[in-house]
Amino acid sequence: MPNPTGAFIDMMIHVNDPSAKLRLEAHLVEYPGVIKPRIRTHKTHLLFVSYDPEKFDIRSVPSIASALGIDAQIVEV
Repeated sequence: MPNPTGAFIDMMIHVNDPSAKLRLEAHLVEYPGVIKPRIRTHKTHLLFVSYDPEKFDIRSVPSIASALGIDAQIVEV
């Protein structure tokens, strides 16, 4: 369910090992406030995370990935 403003944010994540992208995505959607990505790309090293900023802190993604043995960074626009 969206936050009161109805706004989800889409953030680009760079995953150094493209084979780990789906595993990271599957893990992230288990967190409150994260939804399945609404944006898809054919670039194997990029993942878009759609989330409610009131429920999920996107800055936690690199540490979440690291705990899974995955190297990932938020791509600042």
